Amino acid sequence: MAAPLTLLAARYVYPVAARAITDGAVAVEGERILAVGSATDLAARYPNARRVDLGMTALLPAAINAHTHLELTALRGAIAEELPMAEWIIALMEQRRALGEDALRASAAKGARQTLASGVAAIGEIATYGHAIAPVIESGLRGVIYLEALSGDPAQADATLERAKAQLARWQAEYRGAPVRFGLSLHAPYTVSAPLFERGAAWCRAEGVPLSIHAAESPAETLWLRDRSGPIRDTLYASRGLPVDLEPAPGVSPIRHLATCGALGAETLLAHGVQVDADDLALLHATRTALAHCPRSNTRLLNGRLPWAAYRAADVRLALGTDSLASAPSLSLWEEAAAALALHTAAGEPPDPAELLRLATLGGADALGLLDDLGSLEPGKLARFASAPLDQLGQFDAASRATPDAALRAVMSGRVRIGAVRL
Repeated sequence: MAAPLTLLAARYVYPVAARAITDGAVAVEGERILAVGSATDLAARYPNARRVDLGMTALLPAAINAHTHLELTALRGAIAEELPMAEWIIALMEQRRALGEDALRASAAKGARQTLASGVAAIGEIATYGHAIAPVIESGLRGVIYLEALSGDPAQADATLERAKAQLARWQAEYRGAPVRFGLSLHAPYTVSAPLFERGAAWCRAEGVPLSIHAAESPAETLWLRDRSGPIRDTLYASRGLPVDLEPAPGVSPIRHLATCGALGAETLLAHGVQVDADDLALLHATRTALAHCPRSNTRLLNGRLPWAAYRAADVRLALGTDSLASAPSLSLWEEAAAALALHTAAGEPPDPAELLRLATLGGADALGLLDDLGSLEPGKLARFASAPLDQLGQFDAASRATPDAALRAVMSGRVRIGAVRL
């Protein structure tokens, strides 16, 4: 029996990989996109298709949220505002410890539902305990689930990596055939020893395992790597009674340190990347390392603003991520894009809305290895859509609906609410 054929029409269709289409449509057969073009042409080509007309709406590919912590969804509002990074981590550990397994699983399930409803098709999830795996798979989300591993003790590098490899093997066996990949998250340069970075990254390269790292996030991280000074030593490590002299400070930037450890590369996805200079950006470009930009979390944790213009000039692979509800107000990647537009515009580095759309879709698909299935509206890709009702702009704002460029600017600025499309 042939798969059902549906024609989804909208005032503006944004394929991302091609120019926007006025009065466009997407033909869907089963789970895949069959064709993209003008509504008139596709209606003539597929006269028996079931037609779904979205009217005065912008039709977009579903977004890709490249950096999430869905297990922490229950911690929305649980941590005080404007805590510096080191103090926030301590508060986070205390709050997370208070959640039992059932609460963490329910938290992840709630986060998965919110993510899917916001018009997101895939995520890069950091799994501290693994309680998000089943909820993510059950929700229909795709992407990469990264097992988080950390140890600042060089003597424990091999044992830590072996435990992580064993856990990943168990997950791969348990969830065989699921539409997600499993990867390794080596937490951050202030919680992972150089040998663990070196051996973990080498293993990921050899086995084709995705790697994720929080990096260059805060000024405190830079101080720690420079000479073991600052809040990481005096607040975070002191609060845990951890030794600070297990290995010498590398005396270089976080990005240079990761490069020295062999942890950069095309299969590596960094998160945050705020504290960088021109040399760091050149390293990211040369190694084809991708980075998930999380502007709302960066702002909330007082870590500064990612240098947008410098990143674009250096041609670094960029995606967008929301981080967790412990440090961001929502799990909507579209709201994250709107925040990025406002933040960088206020700093005199206004992003092009079309470029932000690309980061929210194709950029995330590229970073997570999902380009064959997601990120754009093209024949053969999965039929995963988001839509923005342009009539929400109001009857007196006709100019914002008059052209696809004007409508996209309104959409990406957050003036309309974007959500998932159900066929």
